Order: sequence, then C-alpha cells, then structure tokens
Amino acid sequence: MEKIKVAIDTNCIIALFRPNEDVHNQMVRIKEIHQKGEIEFYITLKTMDEIEKGVPIYGSGPLNYARSLPVLPNCPVGTWNDLVGTWKSLDGTWGEAANNEKLQERIHHLTKKGVKIRDRQIVIDSYLGGMHVLLTNDQGLCDEGSAGRLREELGILVLSPEKFISKFPEIMSYI
Repeated sequence: MEKIKVAIDTNCIIALFRPNEDVHNQMVRIKEIHQKGEIEFYITLKTMDEIEKGVPIYGSGPLNYARSLPVLPNCPVGTWNDLVGTWKSLDGTWGEAANNEKLQERIHHLTKKGVKIRDRQIVIDSYLGGMHVLLTNDQGLCDEGSAGRLREELGILVLSPEKFISKFPEIMSYI
C-alpha cells in the first residue's frame, strides 16, 4: 500500500512545539500517525528557511525536527529576492523556471487574495515533488474555495491539521 506523502508547512511544524497553538493537539496526533509509518513527511527549502529565521522566536525544537525530514526539490519561482538557498539548491532548468512562474500565476488566481509568494512557492514545490497532501494552517490556502480549486486543478489536497485528522481514514481514496 502506498504511503500518503505529506508536505508539512512551517506553521504546522511550529505548532508541534507550542502547546498554546490552536492546532497543537491535531499536530501531535498527525505526528503520531507519521511515527507509525502511515504517512511520510517532507518539507520544502522555503519551510526550512522560515523555520531557521524563527529560531529566536520559537526555539530550536522546530528547526531540529525540520532537519530530520527529507527536503523536496527547490523549484525556482518568483524574483531573485523571493528565492531561498543557493544556486546549487535550485532544481530544474531555465525553461522549467518559466513554467514554474506560469504555474505560480495560476495558483495565485486559484487561491484567496493575500496568499503570499512564499506560500505559492510551497504549493509548487509540493505539487512538483509529487506530494498527495500539503498540510498547512494558512487559511488562504486551506479554506474550502482555495483548497477545492487546488485539488481540482493540481490534484493536491491542501488540508488544515483539523481537516487532515477528520479525513485521515479516507485520504487514501483521494490519491
């Protein structure tokens, strides 16, 4: 049986280490599902970058956890200032970068107004990395409208931790 491949966003990793976060308990349950081997977690280089920058605020727990997870290919999207990592960390060709930019624009139209370039980059890395699920608590991505359009257009489930828990037994039927 194929395992569910889940890209986990920054806010979800941080919630694991902050008991006062609204989705902390759900994230603890999802982490337990991961530890049982029922799902595979992945992160993007963009997520790692955000967590590294947040160490002074959130401590080293989220960073240490993120470093234990496999990192998806880092697809170039946006301007030079939007990119993270080094030249060596970028995957793909210039032609693919142009296609990624078109995909980014498409995602921009599929999601709620206010979804930032970094969030769209994470969707692209998850999509091109073959993920089944993008786990995020970003309401601009996981609200019913945006998530439904992303599912329909890209085939990726964008779920909040609450929705992941409620749909977990049946997620396999979506992939």
